[in-house]
Amino acid sequence: MQHKLDSRARVSALLAKVKTRAKTALSVLMATAALALALALSAAPVQAQDGDILRYALSANPKGTLHPTLYFTDYDRAVIFAVYGRLITLDEKQNPKPSLADSWSYSKDGRTLTLNLRKGVKWHDGQPFTAQDVAFTYGTQAHPDFTRDKPPFVQLLQGYEEFSSGKAKTLSGIKVVNDNTVAFSFKEPYAAAFSHFADRPVLARHIWEKIPVKSWNQATQQLLNPVGTGPYKFVEFRSDQYVKLERNDEYFGGQPKIKTLIFKISNSQTIQNELINGELDIAEVTNWNDRDLQIYKRANIRVVEEAGTNGQYLTLDTRNPKLNDKRVRQAIVHAINRKALVDRLLFGHGVLFNTNAHPDSPFYPADLNPYAYDVNKSKELLAAAGWKDSDGDGVLDRNGEKFTFKLNVPTGNRTRELSAPIIQQNLKAVGIQVELAPADFNAVLSILQDPKQQYDGVLMGGLFRPGQYDNNFWWERFSTPQLTAYADTFNSSIDQAVLRQNVGAWLKGINDEAIRVWLYVRNGGYAVGPRVTNYKAHPYEPLNDIVNWTVKK
Repeated sequence: MQHKLDSRARVSALLAKVKTRAKTALSVLMATAALALALALSAAPVQAQDGDILRYALSANPKGTLHPTLYFTDYDRAVIFAVYGRLITLDEKQNPKPSLADSWSYSKDGRTLTLNLRKGVKWHDGQPFTAQDVAFTYGTQAHPDFTRDKPPFVQLLQGYEEFSSGKAKTLSGIKVVNDNTVAFSFKEPYAAAFSHFADRPVLARHIWEKIPVKSWNQATQQLLNPVGTGPYKFVEFRSDQYVKLERNDEYFGGQPKIKTLIFKISNSQTIQNELINGELDIAEVTNWNDRDLQIYKRANIRVVEEAGTNGQYLTLDTRNPKLNDKRVRQAIVHAINRKALVDRLLFGHGVLFNTNAHPDSPFYPADLNPYAYDVNKSKELLAAAGWKDSDGDGVLDRNGEKFTFKLNVPTGNRTRELSAPIIQQNLKAVGIQVELAPADFNAVLSILQDPKQQYDGVLMGGLFRPGQYDNNFWWERFSTPQLTAYADTFNSSIDQAVLRQNVGAWLKGINDEAIRVWLYVRNGGYAVGPRVTNYKAHPYEPLNDIVNWTVKK
């Protein structure tokens, strides 16, 4: 009997140890799980469980240049336009609409534009917004140390040469009249000023004047922590994951109804599933095939289609010895079946264009060369330029050199990626041997940002900017003086009839020189999840009405 009791006692003691160890193990497991959850939450954007959060997709990672006058990419631009305020925005008919500037007027000779600024506006750090910020923003674009090309806007300001060369300490073409009034004086009437204002928001002088202009690109702390006057305040940027913003309760355009705005970094392969699974609320439509549209419809996701604002193109380096003959460039345009790209990749949801303007532009000439797909015409032009297949291997040659062509392809835009092998086959049919060179978007962009780097071709896309026509549009590398000759004339009147004539002549010159292959303009569109209500946008201002958007609780 005693033996049985001892056995039971030993069993009970053993069970107690097991329970204790189990509890310890469970505690460790729970702690580990809690730590993992905490880490996961810290590395992912806030989940939208109520009506306070909206998640907006970006198909590629912002470069991190969150600066109104330095940014290059559309992905940085999206964040910048939510954080910073602009002097004017564009209405649905592409006309200027008051924003930080609430009124304006031209002098009788059309050379001086005076802006009256909205009163009582504050920067996100509480400092007052004044005309000094406006003068600083646009004046520094003419600074000798400004790290980007000087835009035509500042080149046409009075006193530009003296200031940009360092001979003058101030830019005489910009005058601060008082805290709420600023005037811009040009050498001649300049019609594209409003386009520049709509494209380049206003900087906080009290932040950026402390940093030498030549060092702005290295000012990582400021670039990645922008302070603006816009509807949303910057919170954090986790590269390749998300950008988080919080609403500006004192926004001059009214308090945004959505508290938190997340720009979630995604890609074209996963966006649809993220929308269906409720991980995204708004995303640009990147594929117009009927199957995907039906999937959205069944998931109660609304698709809003509108005119496109982004032109896809193959830019050509006209300084390249293989490409400096316009007949060669024209041959390349004729060789590519652009209509097939629209039909096969866009399922007909797009249009062709043939110069540096949207076909809907009031200045778009009606008598442009349409560059119809014509293999025979392409071969004739190439032969006239001296390129022939002398050894019968299917590849053109001239003076012993084969016509090879390196096509740089930025990744992240699925439709653009799919166009590359089609272009490769099209050019092969006329005797041009194409090597595809895919790389990260920012790596490909760096090729275009370095004016000393020669290339054959780069696939790229660019936003049309209503009212802005200049020779620095879309990475142009000119070897053609007849095009640069237009620089001082096509914006030199505020008279619409004269402007139409000047801009039209330039657009026809661009078309004839074939400085790039204008591929297509994909119709714009957004997939809007069922949580989003009161959604309104238009092609050139996708975030303009964001203060009134709401999401369901």
